[in-house]
Amino acid sequence: MSIAVFLSTVTDEFRSYRDQLRGDLTRQNVEVKVQEDFKGLGGDTLGKLDTYIAHCDAVVHLVGDMTGSAPLGVEQQAWLRGHADFAATLPPLAEALRDGAEISYTQWEAWLALYHGKLLLTAKAEPSAPRDAQHAPTDLSRAAQAAHLRRLAAVKRYPDCTFANVADLAKHIAYTGILDLLVKDYARQVAAERDIAQGFIGEMADRVAADPNLDLEGKKQAVRNAIEIYEQEIAGGRTQTNLGEMVDRALANAKRLTDEGKSRAARAALRRTATNLRRDDADRRAAYETRIRAVLGRERDIALAAYDGEAAAEAVLAMAEALHGDRRAVLIAEGEALVEVGDQRGSNVHLIAAIAVRRAALALATGADEIGYDRTVLGIALWRLGERESGTARLEEAVAAYRAALEEYTRDRVPLDWAMTQNNLGTALQTLGARESGTARLEEAVAAYRAALEERTRDRVPLDWAATQNNLGNALSTLGARESGTARLEEAVTAYRAALEEYTRDRVPLAWAGTQNNLGTALSTLG
Repeated sequence: MSIAVFLSTVTDEFRSYRDQLRGDLTRQNVEVKVQEDFKGLGGDTLGKLDTYIAHCDAVVHLVGDMTGSAPLGVEQQAWLRGHADFAATLPPLAEALRDGAEISYTQWEAWLALYHGKLLLTAKAEPSAPRDAQHAPTDLSRAAQAAHLRRLAAVKRYPDCTFANVADLAKHIAYTGILDLLVKDYARQVAAERDIAQGFIGEMADRVAADPNLDLEGKKQAVRNAIEIYEQEIAGGRTQTNLGEMVDRALANAKRLTDEGKSRAARAALRRTATNLRRDDADRRAAYETRIRAVLGRERDIALAAYDGEAAAEAVLAMAEALHGDRRAVLIAEGEALVEVGDQRGSNVHLIAAIAVRRAALALATGADEIGYDRTVLGIALWRLGERESGTARLEEAVAAYRAALEEYTRDRVPLDWAMTQNNLGTALQTLGARESGTARLEEAVAAYRAALEERTRDRVPLDWAATQNNLGNALSTLGARESGTARLEEAVTAYRAALEEYTRDRVPLAWAGTQNNLGTALSTLG
């Protein structure tokens, strides 16, 4: 186990909480220790706690109404003699000891975490939180705990969170601060197997760990993606080139700063180089553009590796601004490449960058065709990212983008583009509807698919017609599962069978297999 955590609490008050949290953390491959692991061995318990906490990663400190037992005076004095700097490091504790306050083992555990610079997660029980059978607080113990919390607040280490029950505690502890530690440790483990600078790993892991839209597996994937970019583009990319001494120095300096965990400084240095190149090489357009793409492309890659999609988009925008020619064309090409990587590698950061780039392209669009196209591809990127996130904001934006596109892609003027956008709108509405308890979004999705089929006919575009029939079947099947009758399910079966008229096994085997599976599910629900 690579993550070690100490659970600090008064057993008589929170044994059940401690045991549940210990089990939850252990299942995440975390080593968990508690006070009894050392106290039962006898001897200098405070010294044993100090030694373990000095080498663990975090202390989870549960605070209630009871203080627990306190170390003997001789035991406490022995620790103080061996740590002469504690008063300067922990002034509130030093003041309390001078005033004769009794500091319990459990309270000491929090101060030991702070003394050794460990992550301290303090969780205070709400008054209504159930306690264990041995819970027997006194006015004196309550006052001592209140004073303890005031001391922690003085060093800005309280409050972290409160909890009302075991599940509430697990939500705050096991899936927040400890999750961050697991992500950072995973990044270190992956990096240890390769020649990767620790400064880069630390900065990147901090950003990935802070993403609220990813679970542990998603964060691990983001770490792997970042390391792949680092190896292929930053460490493996050319540091000695034939693009000129200025670019050679800039790329080497950017790698050095990235290795030190200073991706912002690396990007700023590359941007300055790009500015200088633009000024110095304006009369040598071809060479200038090659250098600009090298420098700002590297800025983009560093931002992506550091899990900063907005910064990556800013680099692309700077590239489009710096290059001669059609800025919108550059943004479209870069946006398509970002979406492709985001799809293939399951990388959210690439999609975040793509969305910002496509918004910038839309701002440059002129005429109905360009505006309609840019709104449609923006909707696609929003929908793909929205599928991966737990909220619905991106999906709502995708619906709005598609509906705005339909104002330009009219049925009379561009019927097939109009039908394509109706199909995309249906897909976004269907994804939203699947996350909601009602049927309104699903009904809208069905309407959008039926509208698309008015122009996506079998004779004109047989495979597109089959795809929309399959999509329609999915929406109807979801509706049917929520309604008491069988009419929707029967319509879904009809749609799937229609799709299979063009989705043949010989022609498109994977699409045929998927639709057959959908049909089987609908028939099973009917049966």
